[in-house]
Amino acid sequence: MMHAPIAIPALAPPPRDQRRDKRHASVLLIGRVAHAAAESACLVHDISEHGLMARFTAMPVVGERLRIAVRGLAEVAATVRWVNGYKAGVEFDVAQRIDTIFRLRDDRGLVARTPRFAMAATASLRIADRRIAVDILDISPGGVKLRSDAAVCSGQAGSVLLPEVNAAAFGTICWTREDRFGFRFCEPLSLALLSRVLGCG
Repeated sequence: MMHAPIAIPALAPPPRDQRRDKRHASVLLIGRVAHAAAESACLVHDISEHGLMARFTAMPVVGERLRIAVRGLAEVAATVRWVNGYKAGVEFDVAQRIDTIFRLRDDRGLVARTPRFAMAATASLRIADRRIAVDILDISPGGVKLRSDAAVCSGQAGSVLLPEVNAAAFGTICWTREDRFGFRFCEPLSLALLSRVLGCG
């Protein structure tokens, strides 16, 4: 007696991980984090339009409210959803356009820059054989904004002795305006070093 062949249903393809589809695991950006009355740094590993995963220098807490800014993305309010040591996932209050973080220039044609951290500290700037007392007004991985009564010129090379770490960062004066000027580092500061300078590492 012949039996009708048994139809074997085709295996359904595994469901797509939509979060993986939309995330960019290769992102490594230093961000600025504002929480409560403090400000600290984080290293963003993974970002999507709805949130990001980062390593924080100040341990976050599930449910904590934050404001985070990274290069190409304006400061955005967010909530911590999970924590694993100093790593955490946060969800943005409002979906963001993340294509902007991969651009060298923003919609106005300006160079996209890493967020700056406000500071109020004194330091020593060395230009050739001169040592100049300066005030640090803000800092980013790429440089510092300084203030001094001493005359300096764009293009002069030297080093800044960074507070808290007592380490020299070499670079060049890139702009001057009255008693204020910018000093661009030859090599960006690491997250660990930047955090120590900010007093949150």
